[in-house]
Amino acid sequence: MEIHIREAVKNDYNAVHRIQKQVHDIHTQERPDHYMMADITLDKDYFHELIDGANTKVFLLEEDQPIAYTILTVKYAADRPILKPKKVVYMDDFGVDSKCRGKGLGKKFFEKIVEYAKNIEADSLELGVWEFNESAIKFYESMNLKTKIRVMEIDL
Repeated sequence: MEIHIREAVKNDYNAVHRIQKQVHDIHTQERPDHYMMADITLDKDYFHELIDGANTKVFLLEEDQPIAYTILTVKYAADRPILKPKKVVYMDDFGVDSKCRGKGLGKKFFEKIVEYAKNIEADSLELGVWEFNESAIKFYESMNLKTKIRVMEIDL
């Protein structure tokens, strides 16, 4: 089976939502204090805004059908004299269909995303990952990502 990567279009909403819901369900199970169970976990209007956005890209990895997706936003450092100017590709979402995990497809997809970030001359690729998600952390570390900042909390 041949895989390829392409930019998503508005008609890809259902395929992206299917994979995104799998990821959302994991987050809901582990962080019910933060996430709520829902049948619709990706707002269609929001998805369409991403597709139309000047600084956003949605990419799909496909075999016969989409098996992984990512949502990327290009961000620029605040224009302040104490900050170095930077162009950052921020990975808002990254999900691989549960049936396709562990086969190296996510790694190939991630490598292509890094290549995209380099091609647009970004200074870095950044993302957030929940501390409970040890398998995701291990995956990202295997892709040479390092912890840059830690967000901490206290329940009140």
